[in-house]
Amino acid sequence: MKSRLIPLLILLTGFLFIPEIRAETNTNVLVAFTTTNSTPLNLGFAGYTTELLGKGEEYGDTNMQYYASMLQPGWLLFPAGSTGDAFNWQTGLTDTNWVIHLGLKEGPNNPASNLCAGTVQPLIGKGGVWFSNFAALAQNLGGAKIIVCIDGFTDTNASDAGAFAAFALSNHIHVAAWELCNEPYLFYGTNQFFTNGADYASQMFPYYNAIKVADSNAIVAVFFSDPARPGMSWDNTLSGYSNPYWNAAVWHYYPELPTNVSFSDLMAMDNGNLYSNTTLYVTNVLLANNPPHSTFLLTEFAPGTASSSGTVNPPTGTLYGGIYGAEMVMRLSTCPQMSYAGSYQLIDAAGVNTTNDFKNATTKAASNEYTTNTTGLPFGYFLSAQGMGQAIAFWAINRSTAVFTTSVGTNCPTVPMDTNGIASMPAIYAVAYQGGNGRLYVVLTNKGSNAVPVQVTQNCVSLTNQFLETFVTGNDPAVPNSNPQVNNITFATNTVSNPLMIPGYSVVRLEWTVENVPNPPLGVAASGAAQDLTWTGLTNIVYNVQGVTNLFGIWTTLGRIACTTTNFGFTNWNSGPAQFYRLTVP
Repeated sequence: MKSRLIPLLILLTGFLFIPEIRAETNTNVLVAFTTTNSTPLNLGFAGYTTELLGKGEEYGDTNMQYYASMLQPGWLLFPAGSTGDAFNWQTGLTDTNWVIHLGLKEGPNNPASNLCAGTVQPLIGKGGVWFSNFAALAQNLGGAKIIVCIDGFTDTNASDAGAFAAFALSNHIHVAAWELCNEPYLFYGTNQFFTNGADYASQMFPYYNAIKVADSNAIVAVFFSDPARPGMSWDNTLSGYSNPYWNAAVWHYYPELPTNVSFSDLMAMDNGNLYSNTTLYVTNVLLANNPPHSTFLLTEFAPGTASSSGTVNPPTGTLYGGIYGAEMVMRLSTCPQMSYAGSYQLIDAAGVNTTNDFKNATTKAASNEYTTNTTGLPFGYFLSAQGMGQAIAFWAINRSTAVFTTSVGTNCPTVPMDTNGIASMPAIYAVAYQGGNGRLYVVLTNKGSNAVPVQVTQNCVSLTNQFLETFVTGNDPAVPNSNPQVNNITFATNTVSNPLMIPGYSVVRLEWTVENVPNPPLGVAASGAAQDLTWTGLTNIVYNVQGVTNLFGIWTTLGRIACTTTNFGFTNWNSGPAQFYRLTVP
């Protein structure tokens, strides 16, 4: 049945307003941005790793999706982090023989095989997890892009990677980037998977080729090491490899923080990490050691030390964790070579938290040789304090097409970035963005305890318009959220104008409309089983392509596109119920 086209353009916003807070001072800190000097921003820049293999949650849980949509993910990663090192995408299960092989090659103090073993029963109990269902999750979360991590450790048949890429293409699931193994720098040395970074690159070349044969446009990334790991031997041998075939590089970052220190010391050390291991890492390590025109991805980070047991290490999950996470991604968004950045992970203390992951329900099902659908169980979903802070920034970043050069005045208060009080950095960090929806955004973090009066200027002129301000803040940066709520960090909104006060320990988003986006007419072209929606768009405008089978139903975002003249393709359009389409501006 031929689809009906409904060219609609809708701008939806809904906010709860609270009384305005104004700065009453003559010592305003100048936050200045210029629209004459911008850096393109990759659409869907900010996102999350998604690791559910060893948990009870399922991709299709609509209650989970409701909360996850509040995090504003621009991309999601499949299938997992270390728990995916023995995952077989074709069966949807963890292969027990692969787990054994992983254990023989992982080296000392590497718990990867134990982590993978912990996914065997839950996956059997859930009946496996499938890439097509993951793609539906991404679509239901605002058309989030997809990044895939290939298992090159235990799936030794490189053609399986090509089959994966071919499957994605044939099912019209766009994969934005492919990673070759997860954190391979944890598996090198005597009797391990790789002798060094160059050996890793050599062993991954057949996987790269298989993916590129299936999809010649694929972005395929090799792993550089975590900046917190001592030494540069992995990176040096990788960058010295004689055939640098890859077109992207990926890294993870978990700072090595000491235990039994004060929370203020943890914040000071993380402040220093924001300063030294964001844009400087891209410039000094990635740009210097990769082929020209490479693109870069940070697909896992946390403000706390990585845990082999799955527990959360402070400051992860806290209000300061949200400030750190927002600023990490904001800083990286100013690098034109960066394509994606995001945190670990969607369903945990950094994103959507739960009071019960119901892993026991899946293991019980596996033990009794039946499968269970956990959707509807009382997981007790709630947004973490870190997730809320990141969401403030991700909202703006994932609706924007460019980053403007932004500066903070030298009179800004400072915060320590070491534990001895010698080094310091500005408490306020700010980035202005060109929204793809007729809006401008300024996102600010305040890493200090004191509110800071701010004056925002555009092209050296103080702005006189009102801003819609959305923010999170609190008196205690160590606070995590809980369910039931006990003094939880929550979203708040204001209508403000210059000068304004940026609260202590906060992430703040300012936005205002600069143009009304007209409704572009939709067209359609169909040939056989393929159908293309076409329209003539505007420069720097982002469109949501949405579909529904019942005009009184809920519209689903099928994808998000930022182009001047573009199209959006479908297959099997002439089977099933009639489909209606529209464009909206996010």
